[in-house]
Amino acid sequence: MFYISTMVQSVGYNYNPYYNYGFNNNQMETGYDWRESLTDNPLLSIGGLFLASQGINLLSKNASKALMRGKEFTSHENVFDVTRAMHKKNNLAVDIFFVGQDNIDKVSRASGIRFDDLREVANGKNAFYADEAKVAVAPKTKPSLILHELGHAINAKKPFLKLLQKSRNYALNVPTLLVAINYLLSLNKRTRDENFIEKNAGLIGFLAYAPTIAEEGLASIRGIKAAQSSLKGKGVNLGPLKKNYFFAWLTYLFAGIGLGIASKLSVKTGIPTTM
Repeated sequence: MFYISTMVQSVGYNYNPYYNYGFNNNQMETGYDWRESLTDNPLLSIGGLFLASQGINLLSKNASKALMRGKEFTSHENVFDVTRAMHKKNNLAVDIFFVGQDNIDKVSRASGIRFDDLREVANGKNAFYADEAKVAVAPKTKPSLILHELGHAINAKKPFLKLLQKSRNYALNVPTLLVAINYLLSLNKRTRDENFIEKNAGLIGFLAYAPTIAEEGLASIRGIKAAQSSLKGKGVNLGPLKKNYFFAWLTYLFAGIGLGIASKLSVKTGIPTTM
């Protein structure tokens, strides 16, 4: 069944010291390589990772701000037409709400979504699809975000893509898991050489989030294609929509990089670190 809230006034949118006892141009006669001292110093290494994490957080925030500043690509009425077409073509059993400060209470009661979970949406800073509740919400001030959320709803109907959606619930536990595995491996460690986890923690963390990055990108592609199909011949410029969705996708890419850094930092310190 196709349902769009009638409450909306207008429909819109380890430390491993290593000493080389050889001698070359980069070493003193004692065999000390100053370059390796920089990379093997635990404080410098951990500090570098921390700075990197702060840099990624800043980039993510800037991408999010750019998304919120982005202009809508078309009228609210056209967004509604695309929404209806996506709903009908894909036979989606999803209720759709456009949230603002004036209807957040009513949307919460009608959708079953907690009021606190809708605050950022009402402020124009978030949009989401809740698969369990079969509800998609977007801000009144940024209605075109609903097309991306319906892209998630379409993905949720396909077993493999739904699995990708659910993977994010486990990906954030990777730093803790890597710390535990590395501790067990260290119990029988006889050398100072890095084990597999210590060498590849960053990559493992990023790869754990890669399914989410891919699924988010696909949801946006679905929304863009739906707009292109439904509004064909109306002279609508999809550039702003593509730009907004690119900035949205960047936040997930940065989140994946951040999880990789958090995983590496967690293994180095032995303390699980969150993104």
